[in-house]
Amino acid sequence: MRVPARLALAAALTAGALTPLTGLGTSSAAPAGVFEPKPASKALYGTKAPDADPERQQHVVEAADGIDLYVETWLPAAKGKAVPPKRVPTVLIMTPYVSQGVKRYGTNGRADIIDYLTQRGYAVAQAHVRGTGESGGCLEQTAANQIDDGARVVEYLGRDAAWASGAVGMYGISYDGETQISVAGLGDKSKTKYLKAIIPVESVSGQYEYSNYDGVPFAGQAALSNGAYLLETLAPGANPSPGQYAGKLDCQPELFATSADPTGNLNAGWKAREYRAGASTITAATMHVHGFQDYNVLPVAATGFFDRIPASTPRMGLYGMWAHNFPDSHGSVAADFERADWLPMVTAWYDRHLKGLKTGTEKWPTVQVQATDGSWRAEKDFPGTGGPVGQLALGPEATLGTTQPSGGTTYTEGTSVVSGGGTEAGFTTPPLRSALHLTGQPVLDLWLTTDRPDGHVSATVEALDADGQVLQVPGSSIPVATYGHRSLQHLQPITENWFRQESLGLPATNTPLRVQVRLMPVDIVVPKGGRLRVTVSGSGTEPRQTVPSGTASRITLLHDCAHPSALRFVTARPDAPKLDVREVDEEGSLKGTSQARRAVDGGLASAKVCGKAPARLEAFVPTRTLVTKR
Repeated sequence: MRVPARLALAAALTAGALTPLTGLGTSSAAPAGVFEPKPASKALYGTKAPDADPERQQHVVEAADGIDLYVETWLPAAKGKAVPPKRVPTVLIMTPYVSQGVKRYGTNGRADIIDYLTQRGYAVAQAHVRGTGESGGCLEQTAANQIDDGARVVEYLGRDAAWASGAVGMYGISYDGETQISVAGLGDKSKTKYLKAIIPVESVSGQYEYSNYDGVPFAGQAALSNGAYLLETLAPGANPSPGQYAGKLDCQPELFATSADPTGNLNAGWKAREYRAGASTITAATMHVHGFQDYNVLPVAATGFFDRIPASTPRMGLYGMWAHNFPDSHGSVAADFERADWLPMVTAWYDRHLKGLKTGTEKWPTVQVQATDGSWRAEKDFPGTGGPVGQLALGPEATLGTTQPSGGTTYTEGTSVVSGGGTEAGFTTPPLRSALHLTGQPVLDLWLTTDRPDGHVSATVEALDADGQVLQVPGSSIPVATYGHRSLQHLQPITENWFRQESLGLPATNTPLRVQVRLMPVDIVVPKGGRLRVTVSGSGTEPRQTVPSGTASRITLLHDCAHPSALRFVTARPDAPKLDVREVDEEGSLKGTSQARRAVDGGLASAKVCGKAPARLEAFVPTRTLVTKR
């Protein structure tokens, strides 16, 4: 909760505006809207390093193909009169980024998660991904072999290790997040039955989306990424046997063939590295975490995964204003937004699901979302929050938000997004009469014609202030914006928020086509008097440079009542409970927050266009609901 909000809160308290909030894990005496995790485990113990007892704590698990998988474990150690139990749950970090004895999260200003958890009665194991560290074999970037490796390591830690309690959790960011979701969803269930909780942070939901966006490749992204991982496996200390270095070059053909594919198709290599299919089978309690400002692993990764996890599986989503980092270490955006309660939240989650302790996690909001103004609220799901749907129709003379659109706007697909020159088309709302609060995954729902059987469509949606300047995320120079891309040769319906087109399809020329451009998930507040701007072009530089089709297609965006092109979206629920959470500048007791209804539609979004109310697209519906209906 930011300082200006606290000033407003004081007035609300005086006026008696706070009302009880249910489902937040707080006592009946707690102020309304307070979220404060209550872990049960305390810092009682020391840490026993793996080399203290190498016969037990430095272990090799044999993979299905005979490869040795190296696992080393830090254990709780007696400290004074505090003696840890003989059997404790294990938190596994499965990563390609360490060598023997190196702690994955002990540097770069992050908390030493190993010492933090061992002090609280957890073993912490680091498994070196095949082809890295002390593990043999070839790095395959999370395909079938590595997923099975993870299941075998989980089984060892849950069943066979000398300290095994039968419960294993997983933890980590980026690659260390994808090892979690892939193993939990696609690993051998007879082995992963010991996996009880996961906390994936900034993870892809499939490798395709790291290098492509709905049929449009990012320029050089896949080759650079795979090249970097190859160098990682060849670096000194990456493997204990230098004689294996030359053989590492034979590990990469599939990955480089996959990454060299310029079509934008979901080819066999990408398909083998898609993890959404496993989400509906996850039984491990899942805390899914992603920052809206992460331009490394793009927020589109959050779509079609968290909201596919079964309702029967304990789950929590945490989404807010940070980049490729943990919620307590923001880096490039507002430092005073950092969640000081991150590690207590992690501990309470593990305490409940690995130790069976009562920490109230069942009463936590299913989703916590942070908006661009820094405020937090509880939602029922994400990105399909269930809030009111909105629409802003494209219209003549660069207007956005008209109710009776007409005509069309033409541009030529260029090699980059530049102002003028006919290579882009822009549309802007009038000043908003009240705040507009977009959330979830907006969709630019276009009708268009192309004069050539190809073309790429890039879309940018930006929030502007009253002076027409692009708003910035507090504490940064990052624009308040979202982006999306779509290839005109990839127009098969994107069902369940999962791009799956495996081959090209030529679009009809000079014929109206419906092209839905999915935008990256957001939570944007456009203030009263501000505006919203949509820009459409042939290729984009944000969030990464895309590859143009090279055809210089002449594209006409249709915006009449027969072909109503519109930005479609979900707004925040007006009555979604506001949350006062513990951020780094807050000490003492949290005070709660006013529960007054919020303005969400800007005075435009709920209006009918050509007599039709806003439509709730499939992209706005929780994926598990779509799966059930089909």
